[in-house]
Amino acid sequence: MSKTALVTGASSGIGRGTATKLASEGWHVLAHGRREDALQETLELIKGVGGTGEYFTAEMGDMAALADLAEWATARERLDAFVHCAAKFTYGEVSTERFEDWDASIDQVLRATIRLSAHVLPALKKTEGAIVYICGPTSWLGWKRHSIHCALRHAQVGFAKALFEEVREDGVRVTLVHPGFVNTPSVNDGGKNRELMIQLDDISQMIATAISLPKTTCVTEFTLRPQRSPYQ
Repeated sequence: MSKTALVTGASSGIGRGTATKLASEGWHVLAHGRREDALQETLELIKGVGGTGEYFTAEMGDMAALADLAEWATARERLDAFVHCAAKFTYGEVSTERFEDWDASIDQVLRATIRLSAHVLPALKKTEGAIVYICGPTSWLGWKRHSIHCALRHAQVGFAKALFEEVREDGVRVTLVHPGFVNTPSVNDGGKNRELMIQLDDISQMIATAISLPKTTCVTEFTLRPQRSPYQ
């Protein structure tokens, strides 16, 4: 049976690009997203490159739905990779008026990362598989009006680094990916040249490489930046 990868956030952007890239390289893709119509489009792209896949809709902030997602993914004969691209972005000043948004962000970014990782880990240990977390510069920098997002990304990186030490002897690889400007619909292109951004194929190829390395090595963390500044 071909290797199988669970890709969250596969309905668009880096998640969709990764799902398509892996499918083109012979992986069976388990695509997650919030919108069924967008996931159907992803499956069409997967079929277009000669690959195979299935999809599952779930909200990242719904812990019961995440458990169902994990049960669905691990019910396959094997699970070889978990690529976590889904996340919620929160922006604004620190204020008591932001509590509800912060709680939602904590669930969708941090709690979802931890819970979903724990759910799929036993299956990944059986295959000596790989985990990839998409983070970014907010995981080591402090940006004005990004306090909560920075805090969550810092915590996500801390979890990933500690998890690698916990599971490395089980043969499970854990990789952090920090992309700069990637040419996705969610990136504001005001004053920027999209042709100079990191392209989806660029970052997808790096992710595919990280999870396909020989079992004697692991890329624990890498940063991608546009070769030339996209700012005009």
